[in-house]
Amino acid sequence: MDILFFAFTNDREQPLPSLQKEDETLYSLLAPRQAQQHFLIHRDSYTTPDSIVDYLTLYKDNVVLFHYSGHADGSSLIMDGEEAFAAGIAQLLGQCPRLKAVILNGCSTVGQVNILLEKGVPLVISTSAPIEDDKAAEFAIQFYRALSNQNNIEEAFEAAKGKVLTMDASLVFHRGLAIGLPKEGATWGLSHNSGVGKEVLNWSLPAVPFGYQSGEFEPNHLLLNSLVNALSEYSEPLQRIKENESLGIEASVLDKREAALKGLPHPISEQVRKLLVPEVAGSQSVFYDKLGPDRLSQMVAVYETIIELFAYIMLAQFWDALSEDKTIKVPEALRNKIKEFLTLSPVERRVYDFFPLVKGIREVLDNENIPYFLEELSQLRKDYDTGLPFYEACQFMESMKRKIIQQPPGKAEADTLCIMAEEKLDVVLQHTGFLGRYVFASVKSIDVVKYRHLKEARFKHTIVKLVQRFVGLAEEPQVLDRFMDNTSVLLLCETPEGSKFLNLTPFIIDENAFDEKASIAKLHFFERYAKDQDAYAYRHIYKPTDFPLVVAKQIQYAVLKAQFEAFARLVFNEPMQKAV
Repeated sequence: MDILFFAFTNDREQPLPSLQKEDETLYSLLAPRQAQQHFLIHRDSYTTPDSIVDYLTLYKDNVVLFHYSGHADGSSLIMDGEEAFAAGIAQLLGQCPRLKAVILNGCSTVGQVNILLEKGVPLVISTSAPIEDDKAAEFAIQFYRALSNQNNIEEAFEAAKGKVLTMDASLVFHRGLAIGLPKEGATWGLSHNSGVGKEVLNWSLPAVPFGYQSGEFEPNHLLLNSLVNALSEYSEPLQRIKENESLGIEASVLDKREAALKGLPHPISEQVRKLLVPEVAGSQSVFYDKLGPDRLSQMVAVYETIIELFAYIMLAQFWDALSEDKTIKVPEALRNKIKEFLTLSPVERRVYDFFPLVKGIREVLDNENIPYFLEELSQLRKDYDTGLPFYEACQFMESMKRKIIQQPPGKAEADTLCIMAEEKLDVVLQHTGFLGRYVFASVKSIDVVKYRHLKEARFKHTIVKLVQRFVGLAEEPQVLDRFMDNTSVLLLCETPEGSKFLNLTPFIIDENAFDEKASIAKLHFFERYAKDQDAYAYRHIYKPTDFPLVVAKQIQYAVLKAQFEAFARLVFNEPMQKAV
């Protein structure tokens, strides 16, 4: 099995915080993959020259990557007060036949590159000057996050470069056959042997268990069990299935599938349904229950729908907060994030990261002591931290989102990535299963119910509850003491104090709520604002590749434009077309 060799020269008595952070975070990033038997990690947090010699000798036939962090210079690695000279280390590494890369994340290690390349090491990442500890740690963390997300070495180097450039734009990077690194400035460089070229640059971590044979993985097995576990707290049918299975009574796949889909908010359940529907022989439709590029894209669509939904929920609550309290100050940074989001091009939209937008709104709500409509967001924000499973699963899915657009994988690569993506989507669903508490509903019309014997008027709402069924959606008239909003998509939740709702329109709309004759909901997510046309484009959630619904001058959609104008005045203090 492939071995990743990590050596850190920390002090047991007085450990350096940044080096300890690098050590612990790299291990947390890669440990889940080790647990899945993709590779083994040799981790030496307090390495010495003797231990490096011993373990490189022991593991030489299986080491594929060697990483060193700590004190160093152009001719040696300094460990526990002792020097391990580069020539000796290079000699040992040159005897590792499967070695792909050496990463020397210490100060001024560029002087060791030539001797490593001469000994046959295919690729070396080094530094040309003293490196600040925090930048060295962040470089390594981003590099291995990218590798763990199945980027190749070249892509991981670029990702790490991007990370540290956000910390210091003056840094200089080098890549290529010749070393030629600048003598001044904190610089990382990537050098490789001429004989290997693209082969080593394209190398990535093993992505399936050691000894894995094609056909052993069963798509949807992990996903369906994850849905049962994540949603059972909020669904009686799923709770029964879970209890029965604990007693050895196995539920049918059909029962699990139907109960799981009903337990999810409709926009998410529609995307999950596409994954779960089995292929029909002879059908010309596209199915997603087999490994390959289409399934990978659909798993990303499930993830993106969940995160996008969080963004719209936060935007809707933010609007309510600004409407109720005109003294709330909108930070300029958040204004810019919202402006960017509203005007993304179609290409930018497909790789957009919603997390900074959600974080910006969350911070305003926190400063104003406003509870989240999604109460569970309080815990989720703690889970979204570097090295924790939810954060790293999201980072993987974000990287897949970019990969599908920028470098679409072929069949063989997509098969492997599908296995990893299902594992990561499982983590995302486990952490966001609380969405099973919430139901989508579309308000089509509201009638006043008032008789002379009643002192107060009541309101009869014609509501389509968006609960996934194989035979359509249910339309349910409800009489309430207070009225909701016309032609709106609502997020409903039952609490001990009664029901509560959040209006998600105009960010999410039901096209058919504007048509009195239509009976089945047709949901759209806001896509972008076209300033030159003063028009709003919406994406059909069921058929995202269809031509978008464009709201411009149609009379029936005038209310949507009016709502966006009201939102713009609250956020930007000026009309939408002028604000963006």
